[in-house]
Amino acid sequence: MEEKLSRQVVYVEIDEEVTSVFDRIKTLRKKEILLVVPRKAILFQSGINLQILRKKMEEKGRKLIIVTTDRNGVHLAEKVGLSVLSRIEVEELKAPEEENPQVLIRPIQALRNEMPKEETPQRVAEKKMSIRELVQEFRMRDGGKKKGPESTYSLPISRPSRKVLTLILMISIGLFALIGYVAFPSATVYIRPKFDNLDFTVNVTMADKRLNQTLLQQNKPHVIASETVKTTTKQTKVFNTTSMEFSGQNAKGRIRIQNTENEPWPLKEGTRFQTEDGINFRIAKGVTVPGRTFDENQTVLPGVMVVNVEADPFDAYGQPVGDRGNIPSVRFHIPALSKFNQRLIWGEGEGPMVGGVTSYRAVVKKVDIEAAKKQIQDNLILMAKEDLRTYIDEINQLNKTHMVLMDDDRYLKTKLVDLRYADGLEGSYKDKFELFARIEAEGVAFDFDKLFEILKAEIGGRTHPDMQLRESSLAPENVGYEVIEEDPNAGQVKVTATLKGIEEFAIEPSTSAGVRFGSKVKEAIVGMDVSAVENWVGNLPEVDAVKVKTWPVWIHNIPRIPESIDIKLMEPEK
Repeated sequence: MEEKLSRQVVYVEIDEEVTSVFDRIKTLRKKEILLVVPRKAILFQSGINLQILRKKMEEKGRKLIIVTTDRNGVHLAEKVGLSVLSRIEVEELKAPEEENPQVLIRPIQALRNEMPKEETPQRVAEKKMSIRELVQEFRMRDGGKKKGPESTYSLPISRPSRKVLTLILMISIGLFALIGYVAFPSATVYIRPKFDNLDFTVNVTMADKRLNQTLLQQNKPHVIASETVKTTTKQTKVFNTTSMEFSGQNAKGRIRIQNTENEPWPLKEGTRFQTEDGINFRIAKGVTVPGRTFDENQTVLPGVMVVNVEADPFDAYGQPVGDRGNIPSVRFHIPALSKFNQRLIWGEGEGPMVGGVTSYRAVVKKVDIEAAKKQIQDNLILMAKEDLRTYIDEINQLNKTHMVLMDDDRYLKTKLVDLRYADGLEGSYKDKFELFARIEAEGVAFDFDKLFEILKAEIGGRTHPDMQLRESSLAPENVGYEVIEEDPNAGQVKVTATLKGIEEFAIEPSTSAGVRFGSKVKEAIVGMDVSAVENWVGNLPEVDAVKVKTWPVWIHNIPRIPESIDIKLMEPEK
């Protein structure tokens, strides 16, 4: 179960480029990313797209899995070493029962009443001595100094009455029970304060430090230094040739076209008749199929015309046909027509299609070269972003800073400065071919720590006096920004920065608001029944949830001493 929860599903559009896909999945934290890709997607135009994604996600410690029914996509994914699924299996997950976060918490007052181990009475192995025996032993030890009849003197001691001892014991037990009833019991009220999600925004100006030295020296509160960073990225890539030149034989045969419409149905030259498997057969000449007629019993007789057809070299999915076109007599539909019209006119084989021979070879065409150019440029842009970030990391390590690259494509400028491939490449019969490209990239970096400090200072100064910010919610990953204005000449970019956080009522005794809240609650609930306390406290405007624990556990009322009541925060839900 834990393994399945570590997956995340991402759906890819049919026209979505590899750069867009990578930008969407690069920040995902799941160990496995399931990429659901539709048939005929641009992503499947070449295995290079998938190879780029696999390499980049492996560098981030993520496993990429392709989910598709596209046969070409399955072939390319398996060729570059990606796992492939035809569908996503979803299991019903049953959430485990949450344990009460307070079960293991014991009230502080309860611990005060426990006797330390070293003070616990221990059984003495030696024989106990009575007072009479002690006196006699003393007399015997002192006998060496005093001689005479006094040495045989014994002190007469009377045994106390049993009734007196019983009375003293009962009084002691009663006093102990009274003290325990008043002082020993304790109660802990666990409270989860009410909270609210905050989206706090502030306008910040990012000023290029080379062009805005005077402005930055003024230390204005909402101005952050930025700088332009540049890198050069180059790569030589080998591409698989996807274009094929068919050199075999196409299957041929005859089709009986049937028209159930009243009017004749003209079909132009090259009209396709397609099987359920996507194999197309075409007519060589245009024909007009006669309309339907009726016999003497008024039974409909479709108009019929028998024509010669020949299979296309490639099927509807771009795969070579060849001997796959040698099929028995089957029904054909005309894919260019609507579903409704396909029921009115169709074709049926006049015997099997024969003569198909599979033989084809890869040929580098202009479309292959253009596709390779685009792919290598897209790949270099991704690499350039990583090179810029690597360069910024080196600057941070050297200067002990925390500069980050502005994540906005408008401020990532790339220029293709070199693109080369072999002469005479177009039209050559090669399974693979090679391209070399080099680009220059330029981005804007800014001090992220400074931006984070500005946001925390602003949001911290705007909370309600009775509320506080949950520190754990103020995390760097909750920071976002959006460009609202740009002045290229001045080297300034104004952004609206947003910090998401959680504001909750302060009930901890470490704050003045928490002290006031605790005093109010303790004074109101002393001596109350536990269920009544939970109902009363739960209705307070500051409280989201409440749970009361008493010690000893059989106590059903809150102690009458406020000092025996503790107010604590519930542990956060996981």
